[in-house]
Amino acid sequence: MSQAGIEKSAALLLALGEEATAAVFRYLSPLEVGRLGGAMRELDVLPRERVSTILREYAAEATEQTGFAADTGRFLDDTLRQAFRPERAQAILERLGASGAQALEKLAWREPAEIAGLLEAQPPQLIAVVSTQLPRDVAAAMLELLPGGTRAETLQALAHSGAPSADMLHDLDGWLAGLTTAAPAQGEAAVANLLGKMSEGSAAAVLSQLDQNDAALAARLRVRNLEFEDLARLPEAGRKTFLRNVAATTLLHALKGSDGRVLDALTAVMSQTAAQRMRVDLDTLGPVPVTAIQAAQETAGETLRRLAAEGAIQFPDEEAA
Repeated sequence: MSQAGIEKSAALLLALGEEATAAVFRYLSPLEVGRLGGAMRELDVLPRERVSTILREYAAEATEQTGFAADTGRFLDDTLRQAFRPERAQAILERLGASGAQALEKLAWREPAEIAGLLEAQPPQLIAVVSTQLPRDVAAAMLELLPGGTRAETLQALAHSGAPSADMLHDLDGWLAGLTTAAPAQGEAAVANLLGKMSEGSAAAVLSQLDQNDAALAARLRVRNLEFEDLARLPEAGRKTFLRNVAATTLLHALKGSDGRVLDALTAVMSQTAAQRMRVDLDTLGPVPVTAIQAAQETAGETLRRLAAEGAIQFPDEEAA
């Protein structure tokens, strides 16, 4: 809805009265309530001409209705408390006066994949709070793009949540403030990030079309999104090249946290003795901290991306292109 439409709707609600406005608010999302509430606060005193014009546009029979003066602050407070539980009404009132309301409104216009990328490293409780402030379709699409574990924890937090605590609102404001100062990914980096958040089939379809329109761009995007697990689909020659360029300890730690497909793919291009030694080394390695595994997989992934960018290794997609 345009700003003019929001202002007209806010004026109409003020004209209808608190009870009718409370009934309308129950059918709106928190973001919509925030937009209308902000507009209602700014209207203050409504002149007769303004009310008459608005009501004529909404209903022909209201042409003769007179203007009125309204205490919009008290009106909004009372209306929200009629529409929602006291604690939820208070949370909305606190947010309406904060800059975070504008930041949330801008966030809702971003692509769900971009929102998911911004949120995936945040605590599930904060993600849950943000999701309640987004339009339902945007929130659902964003949640679908989160990693499975994060999505489950977020929904669990959402199911058990009440009104956001003061600490959580503080964390939310801090996170939103960071969005205004952080430079968003641009160009190919932004596209690669979005592709990484898409389903495998959708991303493949996009890259297939790009192969026809700009094959070089498609190849660069594929390289940007390569991860350690992609070793399983690397041709034999590429796997041998990778093994010559990665440190043994890094590889062992990375393999400790991966599924068996990568290990099978790598041992398939080794001599029988080397393959057996690697499996024994993995079995006797003992526990490895998760942070060490993640760091090793990221280092191995960087090696994979570097070799692909240099043309030293090629994946089936690049060979077909």
